[in-house]
Amino acid sequence: MTAAPPIIVSATLRILQTTDLHMSFDGYNYFGTQHATPSGLFGLAPLIAQARRAASASILVDCGDFLHGTPLADEIAQRDLQPHPITAAFQMLDYDAITLGNHDFEFGLPYLAAALRPCADRIVASNLRRAPIENLANRWKIITRDLMCSDGVSRPIRIGLLGFAPPQITDWSADKLDNALEIDDAVSAARTYLPQLQRAGADLVIALCHGGPSADTPAYRSENPAAALAALPGIDVVLMGHLHRSFPGPDFGQFPQVDTVSGTIHGKPAMMPGPHGEHLGQLDLTVVLDAQGRWHPARHHIQLLRPSPAQVSGPGDLSARLSPVIAPAHRATVARLSQTVCRSPVAMHSYFATIGLDGTADLLARVQADVVRTGLSGTDLAALPILSSTASFAAGGHAGAQNFVDIPSGPLRLRDCTAIAPFDNRICAVLRRGWQIRDWLERSATYFNRLVPHETAQPLLSGRTASYHFDTIHGLDYVIDLSAEPIVADSMAQSAPRIRDIRLGQTPLNDDALVIVATSAYRARGGGSLVRADESDIVYTSQIGLRGALQDALSSGRITPREAQPVWRFAPLAGASACFVSASAARDHLAGVPHVTAGDALGDGFMQFHLRL
Repeated sequence: MTAAPPIIVSATLRILQTTDLHMSFDGYNYFGTQHATPSGLFGLAPLIAQARRAASASILVDCGDFLHGTPLADEIAQRDLQPHPITAAFQMLDYDAITLGNHDFEFGLPYLAAALRPCADRIVASNLRRAPIENLANRWKIITRDLMCSDGVSRPIRIGLLGFAPPQITDWSADKLDNALEIDDAVSAARTYLPQLQRAGADLVIALCHGGPSADTPAYRSENPAAALAALPGIDVVLMGHLHRSFPGPDFGQFPQVDTVSGTIHGKPAMMPGPHGEHLGQLDLTVVLDAQGRWHPARHHIQLLRPSPAQVSGPGDLSARLSPVIAPAHRATVARLSQTVCRSPVAMHSYFATIGLDGTADLLARVQADVVRTGLSGTDLAALPILSSTASFAAGGHAGAQNFVDIPSGPLRLRDCTAIAPFDNRICAVLRRGWQIRDWLERSATYFNRLVPHETAQPLLSGRTASYHFDTIHGLDYVIDLSAEPIVADSMAQSAPRIRDIRLGQTPLNDDALVIVATSAYRARGGGSLVRADESDIVYTSQIGLRGALQDALSSGRITPREAQPVWRFAPLAGASACFVSASAARDHLAGVPHVTAGDALGDGFMQFHLRL
């Protein structure tokens, strides 16, 4: 066995990362009247400058989903403001590389191409093909930094960069792309371009992945290929996004080959700083140079740095230069969102969405069903039962205690509609058999932990599933049995079903029963891996998006908000109770939830609640 060449010197490269900015500049809360928790690119800019000054060599990258996701983004797109403020910010902050996320395609390819053009040399999209993206992006990129080494001598290191977007974009945004884009499997693309990077002299390779790790066996065209990329020889660091979570941290502790404390996947440094500019990811990578002139990663240290309120709201170079550009669109957005759509006879909130009580979900379900019912009118499918699936984007989590909907009775404004339906996805009608409904609900139920009898304060949520991938199917009545194990990974293997007693009206839902489910185009085409619908089973797609349909239904009076209608319930579990987290304000709404009691305040606006089973 040949001995490794002796180490000559060591040095440190600082890697700075943002991801899932979603057009957040200053953390302004367009759904309320105040700023949210400190976040946004204006607040990160001083942190970026400070982190650069403190390092002898650094790079700054973004992992996608920057162009879409706030009402301000919609207004800027409508005005076609160019150069686009977010890519102008990337230039001003001198980002070294940027990859693309699924939401960057929401306004269509021509808009994306125009937004990217000023910073095309910074875009890395290794698995995207066909014009115009192939003309505006690098397959890979090498940048050079001079490292101050342990012997006091400065030496260059060549850093190779790859970028990967979810292949499912061509399904999720099919109506906007018009077959003008092809997206390859991330691992296949990496295997194609890694040899090219090596031949070009890359000393270190960083993968920018708009995706996270997955508990599933590595699959072709995986939505979350970060673990599979980390396993590839030749990739040294994986930077992640898409899942709106933070890493290092406990979120991915159930995944194999993940070290949630040191921040590694398959032993490689990995980082995900969370969405909306809440954190700047800082990875200090120590590299060593051997006697043959090759650099090797040796150790690393990761910090997720949060901007202070003063940094977000205080004057800064980036905010001084961009605020005047954004200001007209911001004012127009605030004015538009304050318009009244209708009057709601009831208050609606999502504080207890986790346990199936959410008036906004009931409202969206009825709107989706109404759109599908109208779309299928006069067809052979019109007589089939129409169900409707919803999932909550406003259930706290990593977006903080302000990430709940709370709408009092009285005027319901456009900003409330935007909060209820943050993504204006088109509505699809999906043809399903009863067994496919069971499969759908079993996959959703991985949201919950397995609980045991006669134990109290058991954590309710598993952490394996985000709230926006926990679907409720309205129009049914069913039971979730938390004493049963959840399904395993991407199979349906489990000892007993969690979903029991599914009824359609007063009738048990048989496995061969045929129904229509109204859902988002994102879900119908595989988003979240809950539905496996062939294109032939998607029997209708609306021309209007969900938010537009909601506004139309409310303003016309065709649909009116009502009290939350429970669809499912937990099976009784002798002597057991569970705990979950919601906003402190949820305790003001406990009167209608007799099986829930308030617990301790947890800080940051959250409170623990106890659920009696």
